[in-house]
Amino acid sequence: MLIHDGLPTTLQSSAKIRFQDCDPFGHLNNARYIDYFMNARTDQIAAHYDLHIMEYGKTPTESWVVTKNQIAYLAPAFLAEDVTIQTRIIHLTDSQILVEGLMLGQGERRLKAVCWMEFTYVSLRQGKIAVHPDDVAKLLSSVHYENSPDALDFDARVRELKAQYRKAAVVE
Repeated sequence: MLIHDGLPTTLQSSAKIRFQDCDPFGHLNNARYIDYFMNARTDQIAAHYDLHIMEYGKTPTESWVVTKNQIAYLAPAFLAEDVTIQTRIIHLTDSQILVEGLMLGQGERRLKAVCWMEFTYVSLRQGKIAVHPDDVAKLLSSVHYENSPDALDFDARVRELKAQYRKAAVVE
């Protein structure tokens, strides 16, 4: 696991919408959006932070579990479409992180979905909430997104992001 300044706070990767994940209309099924966000985040933190979640949980017997998801579907993602997924930590406590995910299409100009994923750090042996170890807390603090929303109001954040992307589309 890397721990130093200069690590990116917003991570980004691309994904292709797959046939088995779509409904009969060729839209990404609503339940599959979370899979795309989770898979992207897992791959991104492995690539950028050298943090491999499945391996990490085996050594200290502590790891994160998902405790809440919120998602807003703003525009459909279509079969065989290439999308960009951005993720970042927008809130952090000694035992929880809140990750924001954006799914973008059309050259990263069209906001398709916003997802908030809350993770709680737990002792896998005891099944109880645990405090992030110092090295993990340092890493998380160093990659906490500086422009995090002031209030943790999901609906307000979705409105803010929609306006931001709408404004960006008008400027181009």
